Formats: sequence, structure tokens, C-alpha cells
Amino acid sequence: MKILITSNNLEGRGGTESFVRTLARGLESVGHSVMAYSSDPGQGERLLENDVVPVATDLENLPFLPDVIHAQHHLDTMTALTALPGVPAVHHSHGAVWRGCVVQHPRIYRYLAMSRTFAQRLEVESNISPDDIEVFLNGVELTRFTQIRNLPAQSKRALFFNSRHDAESDTLSAIREATSRNGLELDCIGLPFGQLTNEPEKVLPTYDIVFASGLSAIEALASGCTVVVLGRTSCGEMVQPENFDSLRGANFSIAANSPPPSVEKIEAELRRYSPQRSALVTARLREEADFSKSVSRLLDIYQYAIEQHRTRPPNPRGESLAISRYLRHIVPLIKMTDNMMGRNWSSASRASSFEELSARVALLEKGLKKTK
Repeated sequence: MKILITSNNLEGRGGTESFVRTLARGLESVGHSVMAYSSDPGQGERLLENDVVPVATDLENLPFLPDVIHAQHHLDTMTALTALPGVPAVHHSHGAVWRGCVVQHPRIYRYLAMSRTFAQRLEVESNISPDDIEVFLNGVELTRFTQIRNLPAQSKRALFFNSRHDAESDTLSAIREATSRNGLELDCIGLPFGQLTNEPEKVLPTYDIVFASGLSAIEALASGCTVVVLGRTSCGEMVQPENFDSLRGANFSIAANSPPPSVEKIEAELRRYSPQRSALVTARLREEADFSKSVSRLLDIYQYAIEQHRTRPPNPRGESLAISRYLRHIVPLIKMTDNMMGRNWSSASRASSFEELSARVALLEKGLKKTK
């Protein structure tokens, strides 16, 4: 099978970029051909860093015609669908951010949601049939994460492993205070701290407790660490056997509008530290989140999309309308950005315009979700 994976960015080491690399390696390991695509010409035609995965920014000169598109991020998704008529697609949503807005198109036969909560949002907000949605939880490449930490009886080292909180965030300040009170040495890895790692499998097993969310939390759990789950503005529970199911289904995150944590609450979570219970969590995570199982399931989903496409008659009118609806919602945003760039406004006017731009982005998100 030949698969094209679209992504907004291919250079970084964020969640979706890491997913592209992991997926490509997994598919190629079982004999399939893969190419990554980004609509940003700045990505360049090159190999992904340290990975033998070809990258394209020109869909007119692909070395093969894909059998299926694994679509991520709305701009790249619609570009690929438009350039490759007759190719079915699966749309994968990794989170509720603007670049990850859900698009609707007659050749998208399955929508993958990274958590149960997000699957419900797709159904309600985007008017997508639940029959077309599948919860596809994140996995970890166990062939990379082979080292498992043997936790000490008393935790000593902690890591804040996240790029969404800046160095002065209330959450990080509370975590610093709580870890200090409990005699823990705290390090920070993430873009705001000028510390990034391309090899988390080597770094994570050196820590006892890791504050993380999403894929970072999964990688830490696979490495044998005790994990305290982060949200966008807060800090939640320590992962334990009794809350594993709920946190796994939520992609090891908490509600975006959760309040900032208190130092006392974080300390209470730190007191739950248990090497034995963490070992149970790690064993279960490694069993259930093995990415080789994710690859197997994706291949079934790809085949389903291909077979569905074969049985349905061409729908050029439906495809044209889908593209028209999509453009109709993003054109006002582009025009507004263009006007902003062409004017010499005062600081106050510029600030007001950015507020309006942010509001339009919010409207765009809602608009894309109601265009079926």
C-alpha cells in the first residue's frame, strides 16, 4: 500500500511531527511505501531528520499515486484532496487547535479522534455521524523505548516535560514550590526553556516523576516514570491503576479550562508516589499502547476507506462544494490578515485588530465544524 501523510509541519519534534515519524517507520517496517507532505514550501523536499522518510511539498510530481491519504491539519488536508482526485482519505484530529480544524469532504471516509472527549466533540460540533468516527488513542514505539526505569523507594528527580507552559506560568511556579518542599530536584525540558530533546527514550528513564501530558506523558509512562498529568493551565492527578482508564481515554490530559493548581494539591499528588503502583501502570501502558498495534489498526482503516471509495460513485459536485465551503470560511481570515499587513496602524489599533483576528479564528473553527 502507498500512503501519503499530510502535516502542517515536519521539522519540529511536537506531537504531530513525532506521530508522522513513528507512523512512517511503522508502516515501512511491514512493507508499505510512505511519503510525508506539507503545504509549506519552507519544509523543503528532504528527508525527515534522522529518518529515511521522503518529504514532498509539490503534489504535482509525487513519485507515486497514493492509495490513501492519512490527512492531518486542514490546510494540508484540503490541498492534498484537491490535488489528488480519486484518492480516498482518513482524517486524523490530534486536538482542538486551529490548524487541526476538522474538514469535511466526500472522500474522507473515517475521522480519527485522539480521545473519547474529542470524538464526542466531532459528533456534536461538526455534525459527523458517530459511525464515521473512531477513537484512536496515542501509542508509543516500544522498539525505541526499551529502557524502563527501576524507581527508587523515595523519589529524588522530577521533570517538567512540556512546551505549552512558559517559564513563568502559574502552574510551573506551583510545581517548583511543591517539588522544592518535598526535596525533589526539578528540571524543565521544552521549547520555552531552550531545552529540547530528540531522544526522549534516553532522557526520561533518568527521572522518577514527570509532569507531562499527551504523547509526552505516554512516553514517560512507557519509560517507567511516575507521571503527574498536566493541562493547558493546570496540573492534575498522578496516573494510578484506578484512574488509568479515564486518563488514557482523555489522552492523559485534563480540561483546558481547569483552574491553576495549588501547591498543596500538587504536594498531595506527590505523596501518592509508589514504585510498585507505577510499575503496574507502566506494564499496562506498554501492553495497550504498543504502536505496532496502532499500525495494524490503521491498515484496516485504510483498507476500509479504499473499499468504501471503490463502491461509491464519483461525486465531483459534492467535492467542489466541499472545497468552496472550506474556502468561504478561510478567505475572510486571509483578507483580514492581508489588510493588517498593508496598513501602518498605531499600537492600540494593531492590538484591537489582533483581537478581532483571534475572534475570526474562533469563528473559523466553528464554521469548519458546520459545513457538512
